Amino acid sequence: MKIRGICYRCGAEDELIDGLCPICYAQEHPLIEVPERVEIEVCHMCGSYKRKIWQTPKSEDAYEILYEIAYYATKDAIKKKSVMVDFEIYPKITQLPGGKRSKLIIPVHIVAKGRLPGEKEDRTYEKDIEVHLQMVQCPRCSRFMSNYYEATLQVRAMNRYLTEEEREELDNFVREELAKRLKKDRMAFIAKFIPQKEGLDYQLGSVGAARNVAQKIKERYGGKITETATLVGVDRNTGKDLYRVTVSVRIPEYKVGDVVEYKDRYYQVTSITEDKVYMKSIDYRREKIGLSWHVAEKETKMVKKNEELDTATVIATTPNIMVMDDKNYEVYEFDNIGDLEVKEGDKVKILKKEGVPYLVNKVKEDKNKK
Repeated sequence: MKIRGICYRCGAEDELIDGLCPICYAQEHPLIEVPERVEIEVCHMCGSYKRKIWQTPKSEDAYEILYEIAYYATKDAIKKKSVMVDFEIYPKITQLPGGKRSKLIIPVHIVAKGRLPGEKEDRTYEKDIEVHLQMVQCPRCSRFMSNYYEATLQVRAMNRYLTEEEREELDNFVREELAKRLKKDRMAFIAKFIPQKEGLDYQLGSVGAARNVAQKIKERYGGKITETATLVGVDRNTGKDLYRVTVSVRIPEYKVGDVVEYKDRYYQVTSITEDKVYMKSIDYRREKIGLSWHVAEKETKMVKKNEELDTATVIATTPNIMVMDDKNYEVYEFDNIGDLEVKEGDKVKILKKEGVPYLVNKVKEDKNKK
């Protein structure tokens, strides 16, 4: 409440706020409260710092990391006296930490502007403090150094081993996805990479990371995910059972264009999605079907890869389609198939199984070929 009177602190006559003139009130009531010394834990290995939880720095530059640490350490320590107060934080980075046992003190200048309830005009309040960095080892790096892991991610193919090309492509994909995941999950690290003859194994610090990457693989390549858990001990603090989870993702045995067998009939794979494989029979019916992966893995088998199919040249289209094998020059005749539009001279792919020829599909023209 404002009344005009004599300031009990300096004796000046003015409008009073709680018995003080505006100048004395400002001296007695700063806009913010902040300690002279602020301490913050910083990991000497990865540069992360602890607020309420451990944070990964936004930058990789050492000076920018220190600026970020000092800024947030100061911001968390400041208590505003009013919602009408704003402040700016100016860390002064003059040196870098020298290692695990080093001590680093960062001077910080704070400028607060605004007013408290009862004041008519805004004022400025400035203060210098020190941010002391306590160099420690964060839980993530501690677990990483001790080869800690919560889950094993297994990457496999259905009914076969991964090819060398697939191993390289999938390994790059897994590492890229984990690098993205690290921004949200600090435990999404690879504790150990174990190549197997049938596929790839990754021991990961986070179950969530294993599940996330398995799902990303399935979204890109299709396939099936299974999960199992193994009891490995009991948590000393909570008494709860501790489990290690194995997340296995199996990519399809085949790709688009390959020929597979399903219920004694031959089909060409036309599309692969996260949940299903779509196929079209290569007999006269040209039946289209879609199978979920748990069915496809058990009830289909690879017959021939698309690139291994023989080729033939169309030599007639009426009344039936006649083609000549490009290897042995044998001529085969097929019923006209409604969804297969070909003309004389076109190249087609054929499958020969137990002496019986099947017309698979038309060879797509290379638009870049002159």
